[in-house]
Amino acid sequence: MNVTTKQIMTCILLTAVYSTLWACKKNTNPENEITPERLMAQELQITPIQELNQGITTINSHAASTARSSLKMNYRSYVSLGQSSLGATTPNYPRVKKLANGSYILFFHNNQIGASVRYSTSPDAKTWTPRNEIFKSYPITDQDGMANERRFSNGDALVLSNGHILAVASYRANAGFLKKPLDAGIALRRSTDNGVTWSDPIAIYQGINWEPYLLQLPSGEIHCYFTDSDRTGTVGTDTGTGMVVSNDNGSTWTPAFGSDPYYVLRTRYEKNGTTFFNNQMPSVIKLNNRNELAAAIEANTGIDYYISFAYSGTDGAWTHLTVNQEGPEDRNDKAFLGSAPYIRQFPSGETVLSYNRASGFHMKMGDTSARHFGDNYTPLTGGFWGSLELENSHQVIGVFPNPSSGVIKLAKFVLNHRVNATVRTVQVDGNSSEWTNTDEALFVGEKSQAQATLRVAVNRDSIYFLIEVLDDNIAAEDFATLLISPVTTNDQLTNGARRFMVSHNGLRSTNGYNAGWVAGNPQSNVRASFQGTISQSNDTDRGYTVEIAIPRSKLVIQAGKVLVNFSITDNAGGEDAIFNTSSTSTAKWIEVSGL
Repeated sequence: MNVTTKQIMTCILLTAVYSTLWACKKNTNPENEITPERLMAQELQITPIQELNQGITTINSHAASTARSSLKMNYRSYVSLGQSSLGATTPNYPRVKKLANGSYILFFHNNQIGASVRYSTSPDAKTWTPRNEIFKSYPITDQDGMANERRFSNGDALVLSNGHILAVASYRANAGFLKKPLDAGIALRRSTDNGVTWSDPIAIYQGINWEPYLLQLPSGEIHCYFTDSDRTGTVGTDTGTGMVVSNDNGSTWTPAFGSDPYYVLRTRYEKNGTTFFNNQMPSVIKLNNRNELAAAIEANTGIDYYISFAYSGTDGAWTHLTVNQEGPEDRNDKAFLGSAPYIRQFPSGETVLSYNRASGFHMKMGDTSARHFGDNYTPLTGGFWGSLELENSHQVIGVFPNPSSGVIKLAKFVLNHRVNATVRTVQVDGNSSEWTNTDEALFVGEKSQAQATLRVAVNRDSIYFLIEVLDDNIAAEDFATLLISPVTTNDQLTNGARRFMVSHNGLRSTNGYNAGWVAGNPQSNVRASFQGTISQSNDTDRGYTVEIAIPRSKLVIQAGKVLVNFSITDNAGGEDAIFNTSSTSTAKWIEVSGL
């Protein structure tokens, strides 16, 4: 093997600061000689975020601290899917699902109002392969005896508890669909082999509709919600949410085909003396540890679009309304401006809502009851009608179309919330081998390929922090910042706060807080390791790790807790933080407990 300049530099640079263990020198025994080739094989251990947070999840474990929880897009997960991945030129209305075998399926239609519903599949949510049209338009003779075409839009799907996939779509007559309710409805297909093959379609509802959405309850009961548009031919904004129900895994549905649906979500509005109802584009979840259902719905008041919420009550059963009745009583109408909501809930309790506004894909974090939502977060732009899918206990997938560019944007978002320190004694040497993937971790890394995680451990003497930075191109000026604050009643920085700036070669600076960050040297032990060639862009680096030990006596710990904020500053992406590091507010800093 030829020893390249990069290998020699990596041999020199893959080193724990203040340690001679990795020195590139000959041993007196040739068989034990530490050569550049041997050292290259011992790659610096950096655990990516998707391999962390692997401990046991307790349902609603973070119910008391959801207001501090936040999301961060994982830049390395981001893909922009075009025609080669989708087989479509103007994809819209994307719905992504994680399948029982760990692979993924993505439904969408071409153009704003589709003629057929298509799908693509992926083993890893990165590389996608276009498949056939799952709901394909075809000629019909319509209810008036005229030649017409059946078209499909708004495909969505549900992975059942048995692993089967149910896919649904709205169908309609192409010409004059508003006046042809007998030629409109909802079609359903099933796959028992993770989307490889599909059953023949069956029609489960008849009537003009849009935006079907499926939910399965723990009992096995399946709900198909949809926008009931039977009256929009008279008043364009007169809609509500209807529902049909299956108790046999989707084989049969009630009310029967041709009957009125169960009317479940309807709000009365007036415009220019005209009364109409509206609640559309439903997305519904069963809340953790309770029977109650929470619905996020779009409210088109005829003036603007709003996000509204409705709640079933503790029995989990919606009241069946008449077509001229408003309900349910427990609701939050016009909570804020927006359209096209999609809602999910993490096992730890946080609800997360996506919605559209001004061509942006917005997200809000909510509490365990989906009643109080926080600040707006807009990671994607360019279109409308996005959606969400839970990846696991700490990640959610977001998809958002940009039809004008002919792409669907997809990314995974990491949940940052309260972490419990792991009890262990750490040998502070810049080596992460003592830490495990069951440790609870925080994440930053939405601005560039550079990303980092933060983990915490504790013993009776010290608090330990591990920072791991994946970075393909380490620059000399890159660094990470750890900020620590006591828990305060007013969520403001106090004199007990500390700041540590570290990099690939260890500690850069430490600061205390006194109406601003001031020079100081809180006692700490900092060691770092890195692998790469610093400030050279013609190769690929691995990154760096930093271990920090701080005596408990040097931190203000109240009730076993502190607050942390965390950022990396990268030459390419700039600063990327959990929360704005220049703010004096700690309201969105993350709680560390168990200290």
